[in-house]
Order: sequence, then structure tokens, then C-alpha cells
Amino acid sequence: MLKKVTEAVTRFGLLKDVKHITVALSGGADSMALLDALLQLKDELGVESISATHFNHQIRGEEALRDQSFVLEQCKSRGIECLIGEADVPEFARQNHLSLELAARELRYKFFESLDTDAIATAHTASDNIETVIFNITRGTALSGLCGIPPKRENYIRPLILCTRDDVENYCAQNGIEFVTDSTNLSDEYTRNKIRHNVVPVLKSFNESAENAVSRMTASLREDEDFINNIVLKEYNALQSGGMLLLDGFKNLHTAVAKRIIVKYCADIGVETDNFHINQIYGICLQGGKISLSGDKTAEVQNGVLAITSAKKEPTNVKFTVEIKESDNDLFENCEKVHNLLLKNILDCDKIVGKLVLRNRVAGDAIRLKNKNCTKTLKKLFCEYKIPADERDMWPVLCDDDGIVWIHKIGVADRCAADKNSLKIYKISVEKSFLGDISDGEGC
Repeated sequence: MLKKVTEAVTRFGLLKDVKHITVALSGGADSMALLDALLQLKDELGVESISATHFNHQIRGEEALRDQSFVLEQCKSRGIECLIGEADVPEFARQNHLSLELAARELRYKFFESLDTDAIATAHTASDNIETVIFNITRGTALSGLCGIPPKRENYIRPLILCTRDDVENYCAQNGIEFVTDSTNLSDEYTRNKIRHNVVPVLKSFNESAENAVSRMTASLREDEDFINNIVLKEYNALQSGGMLLLDGFKNLHTAVAKRIIVKYCADIGVETDNFHINQIYGICLQGGKISLSGDKTAEVQNGVLAITSAKKEPTNVKFTVEIKESDNDLFENCEKVHNLLLKNILDCDKIVGKLVLRNRVAGDAIRLKNKNCTKTLKKLFCEYKIPADERDMWPVLCDDDGIVWIHKIGVADRCAADKNSLKIYKISVEKSFLGDISDGEGC
């Protein structure tokens, strides 16, 4: 198994620019094997430090507490730090009309986003990959769904992605690794369990190496998807302008490229779409016309330009007042570590490129936040941080000549973050007004 982990790290570049790894540790066989393997290979892989994190979903009562205690005990015996997160997933699922699986995933990954680490290693295996592909097929997936679980997504890495569940169990047995079993894995109440218990065994009766075969398929398809997306990005950059899509030469594009351009355009301007609406938009791009989308959105082609607009709304009664003050950096004089919430509103003056400009969001805005090994769009960040939809167009965004450096309540760009070596800093404070009443004062 260690050879497969090393192969995955090398082939997929999982540890590029990574010095600290946090292992998502459930306490099950997969995650315990992952932790042990990374500790075994730490020096060989050039990793400086490894920690762990555990998330209690509060679904299984005493069993969940057992798992949490087990994980803490195992980490203590190995001399590594373990950060614990928890949330009432059943209640969150009920309030948001989500399945337990989706609610658990959303809250778990939201917690992971708060961690200060170069990479978060999850214990997804080749067995998980084949289950994902089968699940996506049943939902009528496009090529992206057939690509399965990516070995690397943003700062999430999957070092076990070439290992099967049998590989993991054999590794645990051979190395005396203890683990706990989640009782929900034994029930067919969950879709993935149904696939694992009923579908995968049938496929393995035809090919006992079905998991490895699907892994080869998904690796090949990811190369194809990456090739197509590179073409899409090049064409999209040439066509997108000021929140609209110029359709000059659009008819000459291959359908696969053209539809992906529409998908990216909709995503960049914050419009949710499905295959039905993508096909409708594609139709008017070729022939002209106007269609209604979900909510109050309308897509229209006029004079060779596609624009998606919303019905006019009454302006919100919210007003943001932003104050920026320059000062000497005295934050680190009396304490070794400054609170992360404070640093969300601090910029290093010397790292600013050109002039600072305060504005609202525009289509395509993105930022690489402090201590995050990836770049995210504002659309995605607004959703993750639960920014009210009716306030997003007025949300304060600070930029320099190279792009966004700060977003209210979300944080600062990694390239402009202040630290103990900063000489001069900008302190940002925000006041939010409602109908003349000032509240929600924030900042430094």
C-alpha cells in the first residue's frame, strides 16, 4: 500500500508546496491507514509536520463520542495534534431540507475550511471512486461525473486514491493498526452503501480488479476533461466582456466547447443552471431570442451578445461604510499569536500593488485567501460564508492593481496578509447601516 501512496503523490503532484498536512481522521480503517502511511513516509515525501482533525456529526450518539475519544487517544499515542469539530447534522439537515449525507458533507467541509494547514488529506480510496462513478451514472452525469473523485481538489488531497479497500484492510492487519467501525456503513439506508453492497460485487464478478480498471478509466477521462477545459478557458476569455458573452464566431465552436462556455459564464455571474436551461441558452446563442430562467433571471441574445439579467428589485436598505487606517505594526508586540478574526481585517502596506480601490463585486472575481492553498470565486465564498443574497451586490471588496486583497467578513488575500515582519499595516473597519441606524460595527 505504501508504494501506491507514493505513486499517487508523485503522479498527481499531491504534495507540491505542501509542508504541513492535516489528516481528516474518522477513526475508521481507511483514515487510520492513511495517517499511519503518511507518518511512515513523512521524511521520504518531504513533509515537515502532520496533524489530524476529527468532525463529530452528532448522528450516532454514544457511538460518535466513542469514535471521537478513540481518535484523540490514537493521536496522543502518536504525539500529533488533533483538532475536533462538531455540529448537529440532523437538525441542520431538517432546517435546510437536505439528506443526512449532504448535510454532513456541507458542515464537515465548512469546518475543514477553517483549518490553518497547507493540505487536508482525506481517505478516499479506489473503492470510493468506483462507487462515486456508479452513483453519478445513475444521475445522468456528463463527462465530469465520469472522472470520479479527483486526486487533488484545491487544498484537499487523496493519497489513498490508488488503493482499494482490500489494500487498506490488509495494511491495517499487517501493521496492527486499530480502528473503529461506523455502524451506518453496514446499512443499505444510504445510497453509497447500496452501491457498495449490491452493485460493486456484481461488477467484481466480471472483473475482480474492477476498482483498478475504473481508476484507470477516470485518470484517462480527467486528462480529456482537462484538455477540453483548457480550450474552453481560452475561448471564454476571448468572448467574455463586462458581464456579457460576445457571440462572434460562437457558431463555429464545437458543441462540447460552446456549452461549457455557457456553463462557465453562468457560474461566473452567479446564475444557477441545469442541463435543460444550458441547452435552451445554447439554442438562442445560435438562433437569437429570449428565454426565462429560474427565479427572476432572463437570458437574451441581441446584436450578437448574450446577456443574463434579473428583474429590477427595490434597492436594499443596507449601507456599508468602510474605514481604512494606516499604522505601524504593533500587533505582535505583546502576544505570540494574533487572533485570526483580527487578521481578517489587516493588510501589509508594502505588499499592496499600486492603489487601493474600494468597490463591489464584478463577474469573475476571485481570491486566494490567507493560509488557503487554492483560489476561489466570490460566488462560492459568498455561499460558503452565508452572505445574504440581497446584500451581495453591495458587499465591500478592496482591490489593488493585481486584484482583490480583502473581502468583508471573509478575509484577506494570502499575498497581502500581515505578519510579525510587516512594518506598516492597513487596519480595516466596517459599519453596516439599516435605515439610518448603525450596527454591526467590525474591524480592529
